[in-house]
Amino acid sequence: MSLWKSNLILSDIPWDYYLHPCPKFYALELAKHGPTLWVNPPSRNPFKFRVYKPVPNLLVVNPWIYNRPSKGSGFDRPEARLQIRLLASTFLGKPTSTWSISSAYYHLLEDFSKSCSIFWSGDFFDPIEEFASYKNFDLLLCLTPPKFENVPNGFNGQKAHFNMCCDLSLFDFDHKGEASPTRNSLTSNNLDSLPLAGYVGTLSDRRVNYSLLTEVVNRLPNVNFELIGKSDGLVSTTEKLNSLRQKRNVKIVEDMEYAELPWAINSFDVCLIPYHVNEENNGTCPTKFIEYCAIGKPIVSTNLPGISKFKGLAELTNSPGEFATLIENKIKVCNKCIEDQKQLARISTPSSFLKKFSKQLESKSKN
Repeated sequence: MSLWKSNLILSDIPWDYYLHPCPKFYALELAKHGPTLWVNPPSRNPFKFRVYKPVPNLLVVNPWIYNRPSKGSGFDRPEARLQIRLLASTFLGKPTSTWSISSAYYHLLEDFSKSCSIFWSGDFFDPIEEFASYKNFDLLLCLTPPKFENVPNGFNGQKAHFNMCCDLSLFDFDHKGEASPTRNSLTSNNLDSLPLAGYVGTLSDRRVNYSLLTEVVNRLPNVNFELIGKSDGLVSTTEKLNSLRQKRNVKIVEDMEYAELPWAINSFDVCLIPYHVNEENNGTCPTKFIEYCAIGKPIVSTNLPGISKFKGLAELTNSPGEFATLIENKIKVCNKCIEDQKQLARISTPSSFLKKFSKQLESKSKN
């Protein structure tokens, strides 16, 4: 029996949250193998209970709960568990795989004991502190080497190195047989003749190292900088974005549609990942890295563990001065790792990883 014959996904990331589309791509891929049920975080408003079908074989549900707990999304509340069991029984029968995305929902092991359980750990995953919640899962997906290596020896299941993906139907122009789009009005500003260094993703002060970025912008007055993404609304983020807006060579674009991102990225001469290097980002493998690779653009990033594992596909430094120098160098020379970058994007698809997971789990079952 195929592991992916019928699939239940509990995700802390809502279906329509565009900044993190990668889990959605897995749901769409799983739906090709069999009926798949995606469960959004529950709402306290019973009138927001909703079931809809974005594509054949895939059902998205918004359950409701009486009271939101102090911790977690509320998937483990009795009323939420009842709704999920009823929908799963109706739409899936007996799930062959159950997925916990971002948090390990231990109650899935009780409610769907016959299924293969998969914990897709999030950016803030702590392998030691969270051990009790995932220790009996069949498969643990780790985004960075430090998290993978810190999983206690007492873990009963398999663990797999993992990274994000993008929609290759949008990002891989070569694969589609199309010429890469040229620079267009989507990212135009008043200094079009200058080279363009760009970033796409969250604009949160918790992620982006604005001190580093501001110093880099000041060091490179003859380079345009474009930041495309979404603010988290924090006062600190708003202040830093407003400060950057005062720079003549900085443009900030908020809430761009996902389908427009490939065209924007292709207009960049250099792609940036200016993240803080701290415990908060120690577990992240940014989706933007795969998106940049799929387009085949030179990348300059701070030294994140989730990117340093892909040696040679990005230039890494935590020094503002070196960061600025690397941008200048990448503007001047041809990107020699385009094919390796695009190959990484192509093997990072959900279909590729599902095959890998199947082999790993089947191998364990035979031992």
